[in-house]
Amino acid sequence: MSGELRILILEDVATDAELMVDKLRDSGLDFTALHVSTPKGFLDALASFSPNLILSDYALPSFDGLSALRLTREKGIDVPFLFVSGAVGEERAVELLRQGATDYVLKDRLSRLGHAVSRALQEAEERRECARIERALQESEANYRTIFENTGTATLIVEDYGTILLVNRQFEHLSGYPKVDIENKMTWTDIVHPEDLEKARERRQADRTDTEGRIPNWEFRVIDRQGDIRDIMARMAAIPSTPRVVISLLDITHLRRAEQKILATNEMLRSLTSELVMTEERERRRIAVELHDHIAQTLALAKMEMDALSHRAAGSGMEASCGRISDMLRQSIQETRSLIREISPSVLYELGLNEAVLWLADQFQSKHGLDVNVADGLGNEELEQDLQVLLFRTVRELLMNVVKHARAGKAWVTLEQVADNIAVSVRDDGSGFHMSGSSQDEQEMGGFGLFSIRERVRHLGGRLIIESAEGKGTRVRLEVPKRNRT
Repeated sequence: MSGELRILILEDVATDAELMVDKLRDSGLDFTALHVSTPKGFLDALASFSPNLILSDYALPSFDGLSALRLTREKGIDVPFLFVSGAVGEERAVELLRQGATDYVLKDRLSRLGHAVSRALQEAEERRECARIERALQESEANYRTIFENTGTATLIVEDYGTILLVNRQFEHLSGYPKVDIENKMTWTDIVHPEDLEKARERRQADRTDTEGRIPNWEFRVIDRQGDIRDIMARMAAIPSTPRVVISLLDITHLRRAEQKILATNEMLRSLTSELVMTEERERRRIAVELHDHIAQTLALAKMEMDALSHRAAGSGMEASCGRISDMLRQSIQETRSLIREISPSVLYELGLNEAVLWLADQFQSKHGLDVNVADGLGNEELEQDLQVLLFRTVRELLMNVVKHARAGKAWVTLEQVADNIAVSVRDDGSGFHMSGSSQDEQEMGGFGLFSIRERVRHLGGRLIIESAEGKGTRVRLEVPKRNRT
């Protein structure tokens, strides 16, 4: 034992007490002894001397050893208590041990006193160590229970991915089952949605073979006691050196439903965006037709009338005025035709996408000085008119972005069919930009215009890819499912 050894001796014969001390010192023990012979002296010594071990005679004139033992235990003093007496029968010895005595030694056999004391001290130290370990285990168990019950997620411990051994309150709330119906009665797959059972089995096998914890969280569905389906994110971890597994379940039902609502809203917005574009295009087409059939025709007739009037007014001095008016009418006709082409180029509706893109390339060359090369891989493919409008508007928007932002001298437009998709790419030799993966990229490429293109393409089930690097130009490629004209 650690610290000073203090031995309290309760003995009415002083020579017997001295003999005990001598025998103990002969055995090699280092200690301090206190000899008392009365009840008061014994009680005072318990309080002031704080003995590590007590040696007591069984029978004293005004006291007895059994009473001393009871007093010691009543005061909560748990130290070895050995009886040293002249004569103790077998039945009495058994009773003393039953009452809590550590051992007894006969006075005519004091040679074994040192061994008995050493053994008693060792056993006491072992009991204290066991008690310390027990307290530590109880404290650890209490801490574990507190943590387990307050993880913030539904948590369960299962035996070899099978029977549920322990659950916390959150799991009761998640599953709808009380603990008494779960622990040691249900398996963790009892609440898994039937359609996700195979996924659960595959994950169980993956967890069994994984030794480095590299498998990420995974999702599946459970069915609670009321029959409601919940979306769950789970994480499994094996308890070392046991066949048991800890499973943490996070209810993400509200998150998934919110995501579904967001996706539905986004799809609705894409549909509205696409419809808005087509409505705008139809309105452009209507205005272009109105301009062509009415204003342009009226201007043409007015010019014809003015030319006739100029011819009839020859020699009257009105020729110059009529000529100026005729020139103004001719200019108005040209500007009207140009406006019609800008609003809705008839070449797209009359000759198709390929010819419209070639016309667009000429327009950008003449108006903006951008050299546009068109590679046509569609041939005579007849596409649905709405799809042609989308692709034409997209090419025009992308080329306008090149003019505004790229500081490029050349651009390449490619039209081709890839499997069941129509692919269009626009590439330039401009300044390019650093691809950060953020919305800043789209701002570099033209902000809302590109966003609108992306949403229209997604609505049609396609995809938009942007590739760029500083000083190396930009390439935008889109693919949409082919829809032939019916």
